[in-house]
Amino acid sequence: MDLKEKIRVLSDSYGVTGNEYEVSKIALDMLKPLVDSAEVDEFGNVIGVLSCKKPGAPKIMLDAHLDQIGFMVTDVLEGGFLRFTAMGVDPRMLLGSEMSILTQKHGVLKGVVCSVPPHIQKPGDASKSVPIDKMLVDTGLEGNRAKDMIHVGDFMSFAMDSFELMSGALVGKALDDRACFVCILHALELLQGKDLSCDVIVCGSTKEEQGGHGAQTAAWRTQPDLAVAIDVCHARTADAGPEDSVQEAGKGPSVTIGPNSLPKVANKVFEIARAKEIPYQISVSPGRTGTDAWSIQMVQAGIPTLVMSLPLKYMHSPVELMRMNDAENLGKLLAELCLAYDGSF
Repeated sequence: MDLKEKIRVLSDSYGVTGNEYEVSKIALDMLKPLVDSAEVDEFGNVIGVLSCKKPGAPKIMLDAHLDQIGFMVTDVLEGGFLRFTAMGVDPRMLLGSEMSILTQKHGVLKGVVCSVPPHIQKPGDASKSVPIDKMLVDTGLEGNRAKDMIHVGDFMSFAMDSFELMSGALVGKALDDRACFVCILHALELLQGKDLSCDVIVCGSTKEEQGGHGAQTAAWRTQPDLAVAIDVCHARTADAGPEDSVQEAGKGPSVTIGPNSLPKVANKVFEIARAKEIPYQISVSPGRTGTDAWSIQMVQAGIPTLVMSLPLKYMHSPVELMRMNDAENLGKLLAELCLAYDGSF
């Protein structure tokens, strides 16, 4: 599979935060040929190691989370209706959405979020937002069949499959953050047969959308000398104002500078990007970045962290949009960082 196909396969897979095991298996199969060892740990994290085979070499971790936003069933009603709660989802976009219900014994079932037609709405209803605890998913099942097949605690996801737009744009429901995991795979492909001065630890982490616990446990276990959290960042859209701090899709990966993305390391990446003529953008974050870098940084005595990002439009929606040239350049920059890293910075 090429870079685009890997992203599409992972984005189309299911792995809502807290239940990532299906996508972890797929990610593990993609990772194994590129590293010396790889496994899925008890937390669902995919961890691999590309060793430089030099005693006492420093370790750099490349982390991208595999979980996606999603939902959980909170009640199963007669007539095939479900109540649900959301994890990381903007409820404004839910009415009329197609859902995949990830049942424990009956595979993936389909459903739709109920939406009242405008013809029968009451005056003023169209301007009101519907709270998520008032929404229902219609499964189409009759009588009590839904109660036999679907249970409280079952996970749900947007059902959208990935597709391509023009000019190298790719749309998917879980590009955040599986596209970045594939960027790491691209970096590993570029590192095959190269002389490294560090061991490269790869982590496809879990539970980022609910606190970054997967990356934290993986960092505690592997103890890297430097950890790079690779995540998506907001790309400019037509409705973004000039005051909004966002990046441009198609103009290269973003490198963050700030307390959660150490300036000394970020400045070194800027140097590498200029020397290798890899396009990049700069993001400033005065505090917590909202990425795994925050939880990794707090492991034991502390691990130095860097944040690198893939510009993404319409984050946390079923139609997240990215540019393929950004993914290619992010993979190149990660590879060059690994080649340059010897522990000195």
